[in-house]
Amino acid sequence: MRVVLKPGKDKLLRRGYPWVFANQIHRVEGRPRTGDVVEIAAADGTLYGLGFYHERSQIAVRFLTPDPEATIDAAFFRQRLERALALRETAFGDSTHYRLVFSESDGLPGTIIDRYGEVLTWTCLCYGMEQRRDLILDLLEELLQPRAIVERNDNSLREKDGLPQQRGILRGRYDGPVEIVEDGVRFRVDVLEGLKTGFFLDQRLHRPVVARLARDRRVLDVFSADGGFGLMAAARGAAHVHLLDISEPAMQRARENARLNGLDLSRLTFDVANALDRLGELVAQGATYDLIVLDPPAFAKSKRHLDDARRAYQRINISALRLLPPGGLLATASCSQALDEDEFLKIIHYSARRVGCGLRLLYRGTQPPDHPVLEAMPETHYLKFFLFQKMADEVPPVRQ
Repeated sequence: MRVVLKPGKDKLLRRGYPWVFANQIHRVEGRPRTGDVVEIAAADGTLYGLGFYHERSQIAVRFLTPDPEATIDAAFFRQRLERALALRETAFGDSTHYRLVFSESDGLPGTIIDRYGEVLTWTCLCYGMEQRRDLILDLLEELLQPRAIVERNDNSLREKDGLPQQRGILRGRYDGPVEIVEDGVRFRVDVLEGLKTGFFLDQRLHRPVVARLARDRRVLDVFSADGGFGLMAAARGAAHVHLLDISEPAMQRARENARLNGLDLSRLTFDVANALDRLGELVAQGATYDLIVLDPPAFAKSKRHLDDARRAYQRINISALRLLPPGGLLATASCSQALDEDEFLKIIHYSARRVGCGLRLLYRGTQPPDHPVLEAMPETHYLKFFLFQKMADEVPPVRQ
Protein backbone atom coordinates (compact mmCIF):
# COMPACT_ATOMS: atom_id res chain seq x y z
CA MET A 1 0.00 0.00 0.00
CA ARG A 2 1.36 3.35 -1.00
CA VAL A 3 0.62 7.07 -0.79
CA VAL A 4 1.89 9.03 -3.81
CA LEU A 5 2.37 12.77 -3.42
CA LYS A 6 1.54 15.45 -5.94
CA PRO A 7 4.44 16.84 -7.99
CA GLY A 8 6.46 19.31 -5.91
CA LYS A 9 4.67 18.40 -2.68
CA ASP A 10 7.56 16.44 -1.19
CA LYS A 11 9.73 19.45 -0.25
CA LEU A 12 8.84 19.39 3.44
CA LEU A 13 9.31 15.64 3.60
CA ARG A 14 12.78 15.97 2.08
CA ARG A 15 13.67 18.44 4.83
CA GLY A 16 12.63 16.00 7.52
CA TYR A 17 9.10 17.24 8.29
CA PRO A 18 7.23 14.13 9.52
CA TRP A 19 3.65 14.84 8.46
CA VAL A 20 1.98 14.44 5.08
CA PHE A 21 -1.23 16.43 4.73
CA ALA A 22 -4.25 15.22 2.79
CA ASN A 23 -3.97 18.02 0.23
CA GLN A 24 -0.43 16.90 -0.68
CA ILE A 25 -1.58 13.46 -1.84
CA HIS A 26 -2.10 12.68 -5.53
CA ARG A 27 -3.34 9.12 -5.13
CA VAL A 28 -3.51 6.20 -2.73
CA GLU A 29 -2.52 2.78 -4.07
CA GLY A 30 -4.09 -0.28 -2.50
CA ARG A 31 -6.84 0.04 0.07
CA PRO A 32 -5.21 1.08 3.34
CA ARG A 33 -7.38 1.64 6.37
CA THR A 34 -6.81 4.16 9.11
CA GLY A 35 -3.89 3.00 11.24
CA ASP A 36 -2.24 0.91 8.53
CA VAL A 37 1.42 1.36 7.62
CA VAL A 38 1.90 2.71 4.09
CA GLU A 39 4.82 3.56 1.84
CA ILE A 40 5.32 7.26 1.08
CA ALA A 41 6.42 8.06 -2.46
CA ALA A 42 7.13 11.20 -4.48
CA ALA A 43 5.43 11.76 -7.82
CA ASP A 44 8.50 10.36 -9.60
CA GLY A 45 8.35 7.16 -7.56
CA THR A 46 11.11 8.01 -5.08
CA LEU A 47 10.38 6.20 -1.82
CA TYR A 48 10.72 8.25 1.35
CA GLY A 49 9.84 5.54 3.84
CA LEU A 50 6.87 4.35 5.89
CA GLY A 51 4.19 6.04 7.94
CA PHE A 52 0.82 5.59 9.62
CA TYR A 53 -2.11 6.31 7.31
CA HIS A 54 -5.35 8.07 8.24
CA GLU A 55 -8.30 8.16 5.86
CA ARG A 56 -10.08 11.22 7.28
CA SER A 57 -7.58 13.32 9.19
CA GLN A 58 -5.98 16.44 7.75
CA ILE A 59 -2.71 14.78 8.78
CA ALA A 60 -3.00 11.90 6.33
CA VAL A 61 0.33 10.22 7.06
CA ARG A 62 2.60 10.37 10.12
CA PHE A 63 6.15 9.42 9.23
CA LEU A 64 7.75 6.44 10.98
CA THR A 65 11.00 5.47 9.26
CA PRO A 66 12.98 6.18 6.08
CA ASP A 67 13.55 2.43 5.63
CA PRO A 68 10.82 1.13 3.28
CA GLU A 69 11.77 -2.44 4.21
CA ALA A 70 11.36 -1.93 7.96
CA THR A 71 8.93 -4.10 9.92
CA ILE A 72 6.85 -2.05 12.34
CA ASP A 73 6.80 -4.60 15.14
CA ALA A 74 7.79 -5.01 18.78
CA ALA A 75 11.51 -4.81 17.97
CA PHE A 76 10.96 -1.51 16.13
CA PHE A 77 9.14 0.10 19.05
CA ARG A 78 11.54 -1.36 21.62
CA GLN A 79 14.44 0.32 19.86
CA ARG A 80 12.64 3.67 19.87
CA LEU A 81 11.77 3.37 23.56
CA GLU A 82 15.29 2.30 24.53
CA ARG A 83 16.75 5.25 22.64
CA ALA A 84 14.34 7.65 24.35
CA LEU A 85 15.10 6.20 27.78
CA ALA A 86 18.86 6.44 27.22
CA LEU A 87 18.59 10.16 26.45
CA ARG A 88 16.63 10.86 29.65
CA GLU A 89 18.95 8.81 31.83
CA THR A 90 21.93 10.67 30.39
CA ALA A 91 20.28 14.06 30.83
CA PHE A 92 18.83 13.59 34.32
CA GLY A 93 20.96 10.95 35.99
CA ASP A 94 19.22 9.44 38.99
CA SER A 95 16.09 11.57 38.56
CA THR A 96 13.11 9.42 37.62
CA HIS A 97 10.59 12.08 36.69
CA TYR A 98 10.70 13.24 33.09
CA ARG A 99 8.94 13.07 29.76
CA LEU A 100 10.03 9.68 28.51
CA VAL A 101 8.56 10.07 25.01
CA PHE A 102 7.89 13.37 23.25
CA SER A 103 5.91 12.29 20.17
CA GLU A 104 7.54 12.91 16.77
CA SER A 105 10.73 14.14 18.40
CA ASP A 106 11.29 10.58 19.65
CA GLY A 107 10.00 8.86 16.52
CA LEU A 108 6.71 7.79 18.12
CA PRO A 109 4.05 9.91 16.42
CA GLY A 110 1.48 11.73 18.52
CA THR A 111 2.50 9.89 21.68
CA ILE A 112 3.43 11.35 25.08
CA ILE A 113 4.71 9.11 27.87
CA ASP A 114 5.63 10.72 31.19
CA ARG A 115 7.45 9.02 34.02
CA TYR A 116 6.91 9.81 37.70
CA GLY A 117 9.05 7.24 39.46
CA GLU A 118 7.19 3.93 39.31
CA VAL A 119 4.14 5.40 37.57
CA LEU A 120 3.86 6.14 33.86
CA THR A 121 1.24 8.14 31.97
CA TRP A 122 0.07 7.41 28.44
CA THR A 123 -1.29 10.12 26.10
CA CYS A 124 -1.86 9.44 22.41
CA LEU A 125 -3.21 11.57 19.55
CA CYS A 126 -2.34 9.18 16.71
CA TYR A 127 -4.74 6.44 15.63
CA GLY A 128 -1.97 4.13 14.43
CA MET A 129 -0.13 4.35 17.73
CA GLU A 130 -3.34 3.91 19.72
CA GLN A 131 -4.00 0.69 17.80
CA ARG A 132 -0.62 -0.59 19.00
CA ARG A 133 -1.04 0.62 22.56
CA ASP A 134 -0.99 -2.78 24.25
CA LEU A 135 2.19 -3.74 22.42
CA ILE A 136 3.91 -0.57 23.61
CA LEU A 137 2.60 -0.92 27.16
CA ASP A 138 4.02 -4.45 27.23
CA LEU A 139 7.40 -3.04 26.24
CA LEU A 140 7.20 -0.34 28.89
CA GLU A 141 6.50 -2.97 31.53
CA GLU A 142 9.52 -4.98 30.36
CA LEU A 143 11.84 -1.97 30.33
CA LEU A 144 10.75 -0.13 33.48
CA GLN A 145 8.57 -2.48 35.57
CA PRO A 146 6.16 0.35 36.50
CA ARG A 147 3.75 -0.02 39.37
CA ALA A 148 1.01 1.54 37.25
CA ILE A 149 0.37 3.01 33.81
CA VAL A 150 -2.31 5.70 33.80
CA GLU A 151 -4.14 6.91 30.71
CA ARG A 152 -4.41 10.71 30.33
CA ASN A 153 -6.28 10.99 27.07
CA ASP A 154 -8.64 13.73 28.24
CA ASN A 155 -7.54 15.88 25.31
CA SER A 156 -9.91 17.26 22.67
CA LEU A 157 -7.19 16.92 20.00
CA ARG A 158 -7.84 13.16 20.01
CA GLU A 159 -11.11 13.80 18.24
CA LYS A 160 -9.21 14.95 15.13
CA ASP A 161 -7.96 11.38 14.74
CA GLY A 162 -11.33 9.87 15.58
CA LEU A 163 -10.32 8.85 19.10
CA PRO A 164 -12.49 9.27 22.21
CA GLN A 165 -11.41 11.23 25.27
CA GLN A 166 -10.81 8.99 28.27
CA ARG A 167 -8.87 8.71 31.49
CA GLY A 168 -8.16 5.79 33.77
CA ILE A 169 -5.74 3.10 34.92
CA LEU A 170 -4.45 0.93 32.08
CA ARG A 171 -2.03 -1.34 33.90
CA GLY A 172 -1.13 -2.11 37.50
CA ARG A 173 -2.40 -0.37 40.61
CA TYR A 174 -2.50 3.36 41.22
CA ASP A 175 -2.93 4.17 44.91
CA GLY A 176 -2.83 7.94 44.69
CA PRO A 177 -0.30 10.76 44.28
CA VAL A 178 3.34 9.95 43.59
CA GLU A 179 6.10 11.86 45.36
CA ILE A 180 8.91 13.40 43.31
CA VAL A 181 11.86 15.55 44.39
CA GLU A 182 13.02 18.48 42.27
CA ASP A 183 16.07 20.48 43.34
CA GLY A 184 15.53 19.32 46.91
CA VAL A 185 11.82 20.26 47.04
CA ARG A 186 9.19 17.55 47.36
CA PHE A 187 5.97 17.47 45.35
CA ARG A 188 3.10 15.02 45.43
CA VAL A 189 1.89 14.49 41.86
CA ASP A 190 -1.61 13.23 41.11
CA VAL A 191 -1.20 11.77 37.64
CA LEU A 192 -4.87 10.80 37.40
CA GLU A 193 -6.58 14.00 38.55
CA GLY A 194 -3.88 16.67 38.27
CA LEU A 195 -3.38 19.19 35.48
CA LYS A 196 -1.90 17.82 32.23
CA THR A 197 -0.30 14.55 33.39
CA GLY A 198 0.13 15.78 36.95
CA PHE A 199 3.06 18.21 36.84
CA PHE A 200 4.59 20.75 34.47
CA LEU A 201 7.76 18.84 33.65
CA ASP A 202 8.83 21.27 30.93
CA GLN A 203 9.67 24.05 33.44
CA ARG A 204 12.09 21.94 35.50
CA LEU A 205 15.18 23.91 34.40
CA HIS A 206 13.56 27.28 35.02
CA ARG A 207 12.15 26.75 38.51
CA PRO A 208 15.62 26.61 40.16
CA VAL A 209 16.74 29.70 38.20
CA VAL A 210 13.83 31.69 39.59
CA ALA A 211 14.18 30.21 43.09
CA ARG A 212 17.81 31.26 43.37
CA LEU A 213 16.71 34.88 42.93
CA ALA A 214 13.78 34.67 45.34
CA ARG A 215 15.55 35.01 48.70
CA ASP A 216 14.03 37.81 50.82
CA ARG A 217 11.75 38.84 47.93
CA ARG A 218 7.97 39.13 47.78
CA VAL A 219 6.96 36.68 45.07
CA LEU A 220 3.77 36.43 43.02
CA ASP A 221 3.35 33.08 41.23
CA VAL A 222 0.56 33.51 38.65
CA PHE A 223 -1.07 30.41 37.13
CA SER A 224 0.69 28.59 39.96
CA ALA A 225 -0.98 25.19 39.47
CA ASP A 226 0.41 22.82 42.12
CA GLY A 227 2.93 25.41 43.28
CA GLY A 228 6.06 24.49 41.33
CA PHE A 229 7.62 27.94 41.02
CA GLY A 230 6.14 29.47 44.17
CA LEU A 231 6.93 26.69 46.61
CA MET A 232 10.46 26.32 45.33
CA ALA A 233 10.90 30.08 45.83
CA ALA A 234 9.53 29.75 49.38
CA ALA A 235 11.92 26.89 50.09
CA ARG A 236 14.81 29.09 48.97
CA GLY A 237 13.97 31.88 51.40
CA ALA A 238 11.40 34.14 49.76
CA ALA A 239 9.97 36.65 52.25
CA HIS A 240 6.42 35.87 51.10
CA VAL A 241 4.87 33.96 48.20
CA HIS A 242 1.41 34.69 46.77
CA LEU A 243 0.16 31.73 44.69
CA LEU A 244 -2.64 32.55 42.27
CA ASP A 245 -4.63 30.04 40.21
CA ILE A 246 -8.24 29.57 39.14
CA SER A 247 -8.30 25.88 40.16
CA GLU A 248 -9.31 25.10 43.74
CA PRO A 249 -8.09 21.46 43.45
CA ALA A 250 -4.70 22.69 42.21
CA MET A 251 -4.51 25.16 45.08
CA GLN A 252 -5.35 22.43 47.55
CA ARG A 253 -2.53 20.32 46.13
CA ALA A 254 -0.20 23.34 46.49
CA ARG A 255 -1.16 23.63 50.17
CA GLU A 256 -0.42 19.94 50.67
CA ASN A 257 2.95 20.33 48.94
CA ALA A 258 3.76 23.28 51.21
CA ARG A 259 3.03 21.15 54.28
CA LEU A 260 5.02 18.27 52.80
CA ASN A 261 8.09 20.53 52.72
CA GLY A 262 7.50 22.00 56.18
CA LEU A 263 7.11 25.51 54.79
CA ASP A 264 5.83 28.31 57.00
CA LEU A 265 2.23 28.79 55.84
CA SER A 266 2.18 32.31 57.26
CA ARG A 267 4.59 33.25 54.46
CA LEU A 268 2.24 31.85 51.82
CA THR A 269 -1.01 33.15 50.33
CA PHE A 270 -3.21 30.71 48.41
CA ASP A 271 -5.49 32.69 46.12
CA VAL A 272 -8.17 31.01 43.96
CA ALA A 273 -9.23 33.48 41.29
CA ASN A 274 -9.21 34.26 37.58
CA ALA A 275 -5.63 35.42 37.13
CA LEU A 276 -6.34 38.00 34.43
CA ASP A 277 -8.95 39.71 36.60
CA ARG A 278 -7.01 39.40 39.87
CA LEU A 279 -3.89 40.98 38.37
CA GLY A 280 -5.92 44.06 37.45
CA GLU A 281 -7.38 44.19 40.96
CA LEU A 282 -3.92 43.99 42.50
CA VAL A 283 -2.75 46.88 40.33
CA ALA A 284 -5.77 48.93 41.38
CA GLN A 285 -4.99 48.17 45.04
CA GLY A 286 -1.43 49.42 44.66
CA ALA A 287 0.12 46.05 45.49
CA THR A 288 3.82 45.51 44.80
CA TYR A 289 6.02 42.44 44.44
CA ASP A 290 9.74 41.96 43.92
CA LEU A 291 9.48 38.92 41.65
CA ILE A 292 6.55 37.80 39.51
CA VAL A 293 6.21 34.53 37.59
CA LEU A 294 3.76 34.30 34.68
CA ASP A 295 3.35 30.72 33.45
CA PRO A 296 -0.07 30.70 31.77
CA PRO A 297 -1.71 27.88 29.82
CA ALA A 298 -1.52 28.00 26.04
CA PHE A 299 -3.61 31.04 25.15
CA ALA A 300 -3.23 30.17 21.44
CA LYS A 301 -4.23 26.58 20.76
CA SER A 302 -3.88 27.29 17.02
CA LYS A 303 -3.15 30.19 14.68
CA ARG A 304 -6.82 31.19 14.56
CA HIS A 305 -6.61 32.01 18.27
CA LEU A 306 -3.54 34.25 17.93
CA ASP A 307 -5.28 37.62 18.15
CA ASP A 308 -7.02 36.74 21.41
CA ALA A 309 -3.79 35.21 22.71
CA ARG A 310 -1.79 38.38 21.99
CA ARG A 311 -4.27 40.45 23.93
CA ALA A 312 -4.18 38.04 26.88
CA TYR A 313 -0.36 37.97 26.98
CA GLN A 314 -0.27 41.77 26.76
CA ARG A 315 -2.78 42.10 29.55
CA ILE A 316 -0.94 39.89 32.04
CA ASN A 317 2.52 41.23 31.24
CA ILE A 318 1.40 44.88 31.47
CA SER A 319 -0.23 44.18 34.84
CA ALA A 320 2.82 42.31 36.12
CA LEU A 321 5.18 45.13 35.16
CA ARG A 322 2.92 47.63 36.93
CA LEU A 323 3.14 45.51 40.09
CA LEU A 324 6.95 45.55 40.06
CA PRO A 325 9.12 48.39 41.36
CA PRO A 326 12.29 49.36 39.45
CA GLY A 327 14.74 46.50 39.91
CA GLY A 328 11.94 43.95 40.23
CA LEU A 329 12.08 40.67 38.31
CA LEU A 330 9.61 39.28 35.80
CA ALA A 331 9.76 35.62 34.74
CA THR A 332 7.35 35.27 31.84
CA ALA A 333 6.58 32.23 29.71
CA SER A 334 4.46 31.10 26.79
CA CYS A 335 3.65 27.50 25.88
CA SER A 336 1.59 28.50 22.81
CA GLN A 337 3.27 26.77 19.89
CA ALA A 338 1.40 28.96 17.41
CA LEU A 339 3.06 32.05 18.91
CA ASP A 340 6.74 32.06 18.00
CA GLU A 341 9.53 33.48 20.13
CA ASP A 342 9.97 36.70 18.15
CA GLU A 343 6.27 37.48 18.42
CA PHE A 344 6.27 36.77 22.15
CA LEU A 345 9.24 39.11 22.65
CA LYS A 346 7.40 41.82 20.73
CA ILE A 347 4.48 41.46 23.14
CA ILE A 348 6.77 41.80 26.16
CA HIS A 349 8.54 44.84 24.71
CA TYR A 350 5.19 46.42 23.86
CA SER A 351 4.03 45.77 27.42
CA ALA A 352 7.11 47.53 28.79
CA ARG A 353 6.50 50.56 26.59
CA ARG A 354 2.90 50.70 27.75
CA VAL A 355 4.10 50.79 31.36
CA GLY A 356 6.91 53.22 30.56
CA CYS A 357 9.85 51.17 31.72
CA GLY A 358 12.95 49.54 30.35
CA LEU A 359 13.83 45.85 30.59
CA ARG A 360 17.09 44.03 31.10
CA LEU A 361 17.21 40.39 29.98
CA LEU A 362 18.79 38.15 32.61
CA TYR A 363 17.95 34.69 31.28
CA ARG A 364 16.19 33.02 28.39
CA GLY A 365 15.17 29.39 28.26
CA THR A 366 13.24 26.80 26.34
CA GLN A 367 12.36 23.13 26.65
CA PRO A 368 14.54 20.71 28.64
CA PRO A 369 16.21 17.69 27.00
CA ASP A 370 13.22 15.43 27.69
CA HIS A 371 11.17 17.68 25.37
CA PRO A 372 13.56 17.65 22.40
CA VAL A 373 12.84 19.88 19.42
CA LEU A 374 12.78 18.24 16.00
CA GLU A 375 14.57 20.89 13.96
CA ALA A 376 12.47 20.27 10.84
CA MET A 377 9.19 20.44 12.77
CA PRO A 378 8.28 23.79 14.35
CA GLU A 379 5.33 22.19 16.13
CA THR A 380 7.74 20.48 18.54
CA HIS A 381 9.13 23.85 19.71
CA TYR A 382 6.57 25.50 21.93
CA LEU A 383 8.04 26.75 25.23
CA LYS A 384 9.45 30.28 25.54
CA PHE A 385 10.78 31.54 28.88
CA PHE A 386 12.38 34.89 29.75
CA LEU A 387 13.59 36.47 32.97
CA PHE A 388 13.71 40.27 32.87
CA GLN A 389 14.63 42.98 35.32
CA LYS A 390 12.47 46.09 35.27
CA MET A 391 14.64 49.17 34.79
CA ALA A 392 14.03 52.61 36.23
CA ASP A 393 14.76 54.37 32.94
CA GLU A 394 11.62 56.13 31.80
CA VAL A 395 10.52 55.77 28.22
CA PRO A 396 7.44 57.32 26.57
CA PRO A 397 4.43 55.01 27.00
CA VAL A 398 2.54 53.74 23.99
CA ARG A 399 -0.90 55.33 23.61
CA GLN A 400 -3.84 53.25 22.50
